[in-house]
Formats: sequence, C-alpha cells, structure tokens
Amino acid sequence: MDISKAIVLLSLLIILIPNSHISAANPGFPDSMHSQDSIQLLFKTRIDNAGNDNIKRIEAHFEFGEYLNEEGKTAESILQFTKAFRIAQDVENDKQIANIGNCLANLYAATGNFEASNQTYKIALASAEKTNNSGEIAKISMNLASNYNYTGDYDKAIKHGLYALKTKESTQNLERICYHYIAMGNIFRENNNTVKWEEYVTKAYKMKDVEGCASLSDRAKIYNSLGGIAVQKGELEKGLLYYDTLFALSNKAGYEQGICTALTNSAGVYKQLGDYTKALEMANESEQYFGDNPYDVIFNNNFKAELNQLQGQYLKGLKLASENLKIGEIENYSTEKLKTLKLLYELNFHLKNWDKAFFWNDSLRATESRLRDEDIRQSLEELETRYETEKKEQQIELLTTENKLKNQRIDAGIALLVVLLIVILLIVYILQIRKKQSQLIQNELRQQVLRAQMNPHFIFNVMGSIQGFLYNNEAKKAAEYLGKFAVLMRSVLEFSSQETIFLKDEITMLKNYIELERARMKIPFDVDYYIDPKMETDFIEIPPMLLQPFVENAIKHGMQNLNYQGKLSLQFREKQDQLEVEILDNGSGFTKSNNIRHNSKALEIFQQRRKGIERRFKKELNFELQDLKTIDVTQHGVRVFIRLPILNHD
Repeated sequence: MDISKAIVLLSLLIILIPNSHISAANPGFPDSMHSQDSIQLLFKTRIDNAGNDNIKRIEAHFEFGEYLNEEGKTAESILQFTKAFRIAQDVENDKQIANIGNCLANLYAATGNFEASNQTYKIALASAEKTNNSGEIAKISMNLASNYNYTGDYDKAIKHGLYALKTKESTQNLERICYHYIAMGNIFRENNNTVKWEEYVTKAYKMKDVEGCASLSDRAKIYNSLGGIAVQKGELEKGLLYYDTLFALSNKAGYEQGICTALTNSAGVYKQLGDYTKALEMANESEQYFGDNPYDVIFNNNFKAELNQLQGQYLKGLKLASENLKIGEIENYSTEKLKTLKLLYELNFHLKNWDKAFFWNDSLRATESRLRDEDIRQSLEELETRYETEKKEQQIELLTTENKLKNQRIDAGIALLVVLLIVILLIVYILQIRKKQSQLIQNELRQQVLRAQMNPHFIFNVMGSIQGFLYNNEAKKAAEYLGKFAVLMRSVLEFSSQETIFLKDEITMLKNYIELERARMKIPFDVDYYIDPKMETDFIEIPPMLLQPFVENAIKHGMQNLNYQGKLSLQFREKQDQLEVEILDNGSGFTKSNNIRHNSKALEIFQQRRKGIERRFKKELNFELQDLKTIDVTQHGVRVFIRLPILNHD
C-alpha cells in the first residue's frame, strides 16, 4: 500500500474507532482490514456515520471516489464523485462544487463522455467564478478548453483557453502557469498553427525553472512539445534530441507516462527517417509503460502494423490490426478505428486475400459514411434544439409582455391602444428576427447537404475503372489506382464538412482528381495549370469543392471520342478581394449530344450553392459558361469563368 492510501486509511480509523481502542499493543482492528474490501467498508461506515452533516458526507464521498479512482475503478469512482457533487449543489457550497466538479469532469473526459464532462465543467466554472478563486477558474476553464480542442470545436477551445490565461496573468497567479501555456499551444497545434504553438511553448520553456510555475508533468510536456515542433518543421534529428531529454527527465523521476510518450514519439520520428527496425524496437519498449488507457494499445498496434506493412511483413501486421477489433473501446476512437480498417484492407490485399480485402474495404467505406451521417444528424439535432429554444424564448417574452400589460394601470383608452400597438409591433419585430435566424441556420444546413450530394460524382467512374482492372487481372494497377482514389476521398470527406478551405487544398484535390481521370484513359489528355505567383494560396479561403463539377464536365463531355489531342487548362488569378478561375477545354463544345454540359445536376447544385454563399457572406459570385465557337469559329471547346469572393475571416 502506498503512502497516500495509508494516510487515508489511518484518518478513517481515527474517525471511526474510539480512542480507547487504539494503542500500540492493540490497534483495534484485524490485519484483514488492510484489504481493499475492508477499506471500502470503512469508507461506507464513515458515510453512514456522517448522518445529516452535509460537509462530512461530501468529504466522505469525495475521498472514497479518490480512493476508487486510484484503484482503477473508474465507474465506481464516478458514482461517489457524483454523490458528493450533488450534495454540494444542494447546499450551494460553491468551493466544493468547483473542486469536485473539476475532478468529476476529468473522469468523464477520460471515459470519452465529453458531453457530460463539458456540462460538469461549466457548472464547476460558474461556482469557481462566484468564489473569485483565480487558480480554480483558470484550471477549470483550461480543462474545458482542452475538451473542446479534443472534439474539434476550436473556436470554443480558444475562447476558454484565452480566458484561463487572462485570469492567471491578470492576477499574477503563476502557479503551474506552464501547464496553461502548453495547453493553449496544443489548441493551436490542432489548428495547424505552428507559429502560435511554438510561441506558447516558448513561454512555458522560459518559466519552467521558476518555482511553482511547472510540475514534473508540465516540464515533460514542454520537452515533448518542443520535439513535436521540431518534427513539424522537418528538423527530425533535433526532435529526437528533445525526446531524449524527455526520456531522461521522466526516467530519473520514475514518470512512466513521460517515458512512454518519449518512446512513442521517437518511434514515429525513426519511422519518418526510414529506420523501421529502430521504430519497431522503441514501439515495443513503450508497451511496458502503458497504463489502463486502451487508446495506447490501439494506437501502438496500428503503428506497428504500419511498420510491418512497410517492411513487407504482412502477416504480422494483419495480426496486430486484428487484435484491435477485439478491444471494445475502439468504438470511442473513430480515427484509430478507420486506420485499423484501412490496414485490414491493405494487408489482406497484399496477401491476395481478395474476399477479405473487399470485405474490409466495404467496412471502411461504411464507417466513413456513418461518421459523415452522424455529423449531419448532429447538425440537424442542433438545429432542432435551437428552434425549440427560440420557441420557448418567444413564449417567455409573450408571457412577460402580457404580465406587464396586466400590471399597468392605464387611465385613458388612447394610452391603452398606444401601448398595445407598441407590444404588437415588438412581437412582430421579434418574430421576424427569429425567422431570419432560423432561415440562416437552415441555409447553412442546406449547404452541408448539397456538399454531401456532390460526393457521389467522384465515386462511380473511378470504381468502374478499378473493377475493370481487377477483371483484367491488373491487381497492381488496381491497387495503385485505389490508393490514389482513397487519398482523394479522404480529402472530399474532410472538406465536405468545412465551410471554407484554403485555395492550396482545393487545387491539390483538383490535381489528384484530374490525375485519376487521366490514368484511366488510353490516350490521356494534356493538362496545364497557371497559378498567379503573387497569390498566397496558403491563406486564401474559398468554398470547398465548388470547381470540381466543372472540371468533371470538361473531362466527361469534352475529352471523349476526340480525333486529336485533348487539352485541359486551369488558371487561377487574384484580383483585389476576389479569385478568378478559368477552366478551358479544347473539346467538341456544345452539341445536341452533350448539351447536358450546361443543364447538368452539378450545375443545378452549383447554382443553389451560389445563392447560399451570396446570402451567407453578402458577396457576389459571378459565373460564365461559353462555347468557344461563339467567340471564334476556328476554336472549339468550352470556357468556364468563375469569379469567387475570398472568404478569409478578417
């Protein structure tokens, strides 16, 4: 039994056993009371003895929860913390609500229940603000920010993270300030903002040796973050040095989590360096430091399976990926589950287990679709919740207005009519505002649905080509083609849920799509790109997947059955705050047989998206579609010209 448990047990015995029974010769309890069951019995007896003393009941349930958590009994620990939390709420003890709520929310987050965790953090934060305890306010707010960061709600993550830092810095409360700097840096890391990430990590590094500013785990996180930044910049050897420092620091202090992190991250760097043997060695070594978190096991199995795949050891990799499916908690980690399914497909493909390869490929696509559908369902639920909230708010406002009218004493009839008229106008105004808000929300949701409708346009032709390769026993070509297709679909799935993307990413996706189309043609068409060198494509934001349907039409209807070399040209220019895009092909132009080029479903969806974008951002989107013969009879083909508003968030 460690020291902390011994202290808890001793304090319990002092409370529960009369002084006359405690002596060096006769301690008053048998040796069996040192067992876990005996300790739990003592806690339960302490709770019973607390009676109606709410403070003692809170302390007993809370300390019981701490003990159970140390024993790894998370569910039972949550139950005891919840009881303590509710009693604290009943007696309105804000100090206890803040402290217990923070611990309870931490456990919820550890089990993957982020909805309950966020709600509990918010209650705890409100109580901490009532006590004016800056340290508690900052700690809870930063924990809440970390939750939002983990679930991808970056706006709320940044908001609560900055609030925590402002609270600490404005009160000159430097206790564990490094933890807050590191947590804030991690939020920007998830946003791929390496500059801001490094800025906050540097702040933490400068303060790490100031007394009270950093714990052992904080210093470990600092070196881990410095290593991550170096790797992000491509400075792999420098990253390894930081991870070595993390390992030495953690090893000296017996900090197993830090050792595990150093080994795992070093393994990742060696993988990038191509030293797969060293990477596998370090991944295996890290396993002895795993805690009870199943995520560590799942992640490590996937990592080692990828290394086995790179080394051609497909059976070993397949065994590791299969082990992940036996871990029930994999359902809580969608990214790692998708990685596992992808490995099962690819490894079976390499082993020529065609039936299993196609089975796992189907499972992978189904899981991706389910996750996308869940995002849409969540958006619908949020819309419904907002609508119901607005209805209740309107009812409350109406009732408030009626009560005010009943309580007013009107001396003259004219005054009464005036008041009634004002109330009616106010209600009409409020209803109009609510209606406009609801329409805006519906338009945003409709735009997401339209994006989802565009996804099938990418799929059917490519799948037909893959099927053709397989029928012709061109497995290697099919695998290469399917790999490119998987990269494209990953981009589509990622971009379809975003309101805007960077121009660089849109161009990369278009290039990938065009290469797929060229690869399946017997005589590939030529393609030419012109990107204005003055443009900063890394920073220009536009609506996602707006251009692909026109590129698809140019290829599908313009590059088929030509008796000369086909050519496709894409040009991008920036003019003031607008992006000009020109898509040219030298195909047959508009004919009766391909008149669909300007009456297609893709064009219909584009026009709907165009209206939504103009309504949402209050910016005009211009579009032109021309048959080149109408300009010059010696030319043939189609010109598509689009002038897009740049949607950067200024």
